[in-house]
Amino acid sequence: MIKKTRNKKTRNKKTRNNKTRNKKIRNNKTRNKKIRNKKYKQKGGKFPAIEALTYNLSWASQKKEVAGSEADFVEQCITINRDCYKEALKKITELHNTFKFDIIGIQEVEDADLVTTICENTGLSGWYRGATWNSFVNKYSGCAIIWNTNTLGTMETSKTINLARVEKDKDNKCDARTCCIVTTSKDVNLIVAHFPWLNTREDIFAITEIIDAHISSHGPIIILADTNDSKTLISNEFPLIIKNKALSHGLSKKEAREVLNSCCWHKKNYKYQHLATTGDYILSENVRNIRIPISHPTNEPSETELYSDHMPVIASIII
Repeated sequence: MIKKTRNKKTRNKKTRNNKTRNKKIRNNKTRNKKIRNKKYKQKGGKFPAIEALTYNLSWASQKKEVAGSEADFVEQCITINRDCYKEALKKITELHNTFKFDIIGIQEVEDADLVTTICENTGLSGWYRGATWNSFVNKYSGCAIIWNTNTLGTMETSKTINLARVEKDKDNKCDARTCCIVTTSKDVNLIVAHFPWLNTREDIFAITEIIDAHISSHGPIIILADTNDSKTLISNEFPLIIKNKALSHGLSKKEAREVLNSCCWHKKNYKYQHLATTGDYILSENVRNIRIPISHPTNEPSETELYSDHMPVIASIII
């Protein structure tokens, strides 16, 4: 009889917890819907326009290892005897000389000297690098953010979190989806991240809930991310809602699919499509002129203008 009573209490507790959790999800969705429907006025910022770059530099390319989803890209670099990673670093310097970036976000940071090299080549002095552990493959996955301290301020606080969830049905293993958050002395939140795959709206709600919980400042937010958003779920029609701020790349879903096909380079007849999907984004409340600043390479066997399997994405931000 005692056992039955305990089971009944446990079931009641689980039911209450489920109801509370479902209510919280409904409240979050209602709040997000209200914010998305709100018309935001374009305002002039107290900062000059912030020039930004986001770039996934391929861990496999840095290690010259034919592995991962970019195995065919690394294989092509080896075939044409090109150090694509070193060429990508040169390209970042070249782009910086043209656009004078205030902030650079890099995903898949593997090379120990990556941050030092970019800082030396650009003159940017603010930096933060973090990584999380992928227990499926027993490796760290890193990100780095580099910025102009004169424009955006020096680092006040910083943290690294994992946007992936522990998979209890797979022996509590966890992917590494690294997110680095820096709050500066000018109360600006700078974020570089590599999202899990976004397949549904619920995936977006889960990501925003995690990031929201780890930002203590209510200042402006800039996110430089490989969002793995192949379905283009994020847009100015459906922004990320973090700290009651509507964050997007400033384009409609249709526009993003026309100009932000940054992922990924693949050989002909490969199992993945060649530079056909979106996902490398610069997100804030007021993003302007987001674009890919170099020409898309072909996937012909003779192609030599290769840097990373992803394309760089740049934009101006008003905060």
